[in-house]
Amino acid sequence: MKVWLEEKIGNPDLFTGRKKELGYFLKWTEQTKRKISQSTAILSRRKTGKTALLQRLYNITFQKDDGIIPFYFEIRETDQWIANFSIEFFLTFVWQYLAFRTRKQEYLEYSKDNLARAEKRAKKEKLAYLSDMIEDVQVSVENGRVDNLWNLVREAPRMVARHYDERVVQIIDEFQFINRFIFRDRGCTARIHNLAGSYLHTCEYKNAPLLVAGSWVGWLSRDLVEMLPGRFQFHYLENIPEDEAAEMILKYSHLEDIPVSEETVPLIAGITEGNPFYIGAMFRSKCPGRNLCTEEEVLETLGFETLGREGWIRGIWMEYVARAMRTSNDVHAKRIVFYLSKHREREVSRDELRGKLGLPISDPDLEKKLKILVGADIIEEGRGNFYYRGVSDNIFDKVFRGVYADEIEAFDPKDVTDEYRALARSLQKSNRQLQGEYSHYKGKFAEYLIIDNLRYRAHGNQRLFRKMMRNLPAGFRFAEYRTVWSYSASPVHQRDIQVDIFARAGEKECSLIGEVKNRKAKFSMKDAREFREKAGELMKLENVDNAVLFVFSVNGFFKNTLAYLEKHGIAWTSDKRWLERP
Repeated sequence: MKVWLEEKIGNPDLFTGRKKELGYFLKWTEQTKRKISQSTAILSRRKTGKTALLQRLYNITFQKDDGIIPFYFEIRETDQWIANFSIEFFLTFVWQYLAFRTRKQEYLEYSKDNLARAEKRAKKEKLAYLSDMIEDVQVSVENGRVDNLWNLVREAPRMVARHYDERVVQIIDEFQFINRFIFRDRGCTARIHNLAGSYLHTCEYKNAPLLVAGSWVGWLSRDLVEMLPGRFQFHYLENIPEDEAAEMILKYSHLEDIPVSEETVPLIAGITEGNPFYIGAMFRSKCPGRNLCTEEEVLETLGFETLGREGWIRGIWMEYVARAMRTSNDVHAKRIVFYLSKHREREVSRDELRGKLGLPISDPDLEKKLKILVGADIIEEGRGNFYYRGVSDNIFDKVFRGVYADEIEAFDPKDVTDEYRALARSLQKSNRQLQGEYSHYKGKFAEYLIIDNLRYRAHGNQRLFRKMMRNLPAGFRFAEYRTVWSYSASPVHQRDIQVDIFARAGEKECSLIGEVKNRKAKFSMKDAREFREKAGELMKLENVDNAVLFVFSVNGFFKNTLAYLEKHGIAWTSDKRWLERP
């Protein structure tokens, strides 16, 4: 898939998982054709993959080019005058619209503060209505009609869609900042506290629905409920499932060159509860000399991330805590968070908090304090306004205790280490008992080891690795592959093609497409036919003309399967040296 809009995730291969969410929002996007998609809000804390999901959705929609025009805008966390904000919003839409209509990617990089240039380009591309709209915006700017300016540009995406009988999906990231960083005056002294409410009318139109997201869940949900009641559906972004967590762990292991083992993959997936940020932090941690091949190494890295001053996980959580404590910085607030975290498996009433903690504050003051903590996302609301609970996360409470527990009760960092160790033991025991799930990890880890050998060793040791595989074509050589990954077809192709290994070579070399079976059963004819069909689809989708297919089956092959593989020129191996590290 071509990346039209640069993605913050960096290397596009880092995007892992979120298959359910991506499928849901691709369908939501598709439904705008029939004008039945309702404006929607994605709510989740920082670093859980919202922006990666939104930008990938943008690029897939852009690449499909089937009449749905994506518009992506991020509201910056910095003070902005409404006039400058309006122009930036408008020109971001204009250049993205022009890029989509003309397929000229360079438009996505054009300046967001030059209306005259945008008008000139719109005329050149023969988009008269868009050109006229740009001129109207210029007049408003020149005449200082700031109040009218925002109304004009906010409506621009849906009005352009209406004029050209098109559909636009408006993707606005960090939407909660619209009420906190936009000001009426150039000096940024008069904040517009209710700017989100200006979308009350706009967000109901189905030819240009909104998909907004925010990292401060409490703020965003309150703004939408109070200022845009009934206009948005809520979509909470949960942690990723175990299979996607395993895929992400193995991918990060390759990219960050941090080795893992068959035992630690399910351990990391379980102890992070499938939180994408926690998984990434484990591999990018500044913990000295980190590897993640043993339980002790995993726990040492996690302990550093939880309690160490340079822990990335600790740092992100402390941003949330700091916001709350700026408004409600007293020992009572800290004791409330501590108590709710300690009992996070259940909801706790205000009466229980007051009674158990002996809080000498009135009910209205307690409610106000709790609302502040909810708004900062360090506690959660339960049923109604009377019940609350701790963050449902096994890491946050340890971060919080590491920073504040000494103000409340004696704290020994060893307690956190012991809790992580007990959790690790429980997870390892569960993995051994759930053989079905565990075999999934075994299969993914076998792919990981074969990918590792193809990536780093096969090219430099041709004789050994060719001996480890049967039925290779004469003259075959392992290449220095450009990429080696498990392959999932991009949603652009609208085909759910999953292939275990795709090693893409240069134009004059031979790529490899592989199937890996690390199970008790032998590889069957049915398996072989399905793999050959998938590999053929991959070659069409990825424009691969020169490739060798191969199968690794740890428990071998049926005789008729070997005859089939030989007939169709598919290589095979059961050599367990493919699953070895040097």
